[in-house]
Amino acid sequence: MIGKSKEEGTVLLTTLLIMSIMAVISIAIIEDIKFAVKKTININDYAQTHWYVRGAEDYIENFINNQYNKLDISIRNDTFKKSQSLIYPYEGGMITANISDGTDCFSLGSLITSEGKADVAGRRQFEYLMDSLGIPEFKAKKISYSLSDWMDADTQREILGAEDGDYLRRSIPHRTSNSILSSVMELRSIEGMDENIYKLLRPYICIRVPGSKTKFNINTSEAKDAFLLSSILGGSDFYDTALAIIAERPKKGYDNLQELRSSQAFQNFQGDNVAYDQIVFEPNFLWVEVRVDYHNASRVVSYEYDVSAGNVGKIYKGWGYESLRPKLKKKEL
Repeated sequence: MIGKSKEEGTVLLTTLLIMSIMAVISIAIIEDIKFAVKKTININDYAQTHWYVRGAEDYIENFINNQYNKLDISIRNDTFKKSQSLIYPYEGGMITANISDGTDCFSLGSLITSEGKADVAGRRQFEYLMDSLGIPEFKAKKISYSLSDWMDADTQREILGAEDGDYLRRSIPHRTSNSILSSVMELRSIEGMDENIYKLLRPYICIRVPGSKTKFNINTSEAKDAFLLSSILGGSDFYDTALAIIAERPKKGYDNLQELRSSQAFQNFQGDNVAYDQIVFEPNFLWVEVRVDYHNASRVVSYEYDVSAGNVGKIYKGWGYESLRPKLKKKEL
């Protein structure tokens, strides 16, 4: 009887052990299934979000071609003095698009020509901008020369610039791109750049193609844009003039360059390096920031469109919040 009892006890323990192991395995399998289902749902949500992004892009381009281009110049300026929001809700989410005049940033593409050579005039204007923002002259020159070296087609180092040899000595070695920046964030790699200067410059700069001169729409500008306008006028010495030009703008805006130059702000102007051809009187570029939400998935993307002379062309697309242009607050001015 004792032997039989022991055998029954052993069988019972073995059965309990097997059941415990099976329970643990079942829980693990259920957890794997739950994770796989959640992962599949997320993948589907993000895939659907991607299609909504493409739909938003088509919608924006249709808006620019069929509505924006039909507006009078005065209405374009009035409309895009402030960012315009387009909201499109749908089951499970929403598309939000903010469209503003993009003709208010310094084109880093102006530091090189369309042939890939350093552009002295563009580089000087970039130094003017940094000067107006309070960046020391030597630092400004170091950054501007290094940036033109980074983007130009050759490997010849400028006096204050930086080429492959300078970057190969870094802890993580790399070479210059010898082409236009892929995004503004790439500016962080430039010799002489630091995070404080990058944050200071970020609201005022954009990429665009090599040889693209900075364009500044005087009729949608605000006081915060005086730094950029002063770089076109010739540097920080003309910051007060830039502020006055913006402040004294007629309610209807300036019609042309002749009217602008006859304004009170220009009466005692002494500058002789003004790039008048870079001052425009209507949007030449539109800047668009899009957020798409669908269930638990979100996508953020930014675009820039060239709308000068009636042409419409997408010239930039960037993903993520860092691709958006920071909004200046009054206390930052």
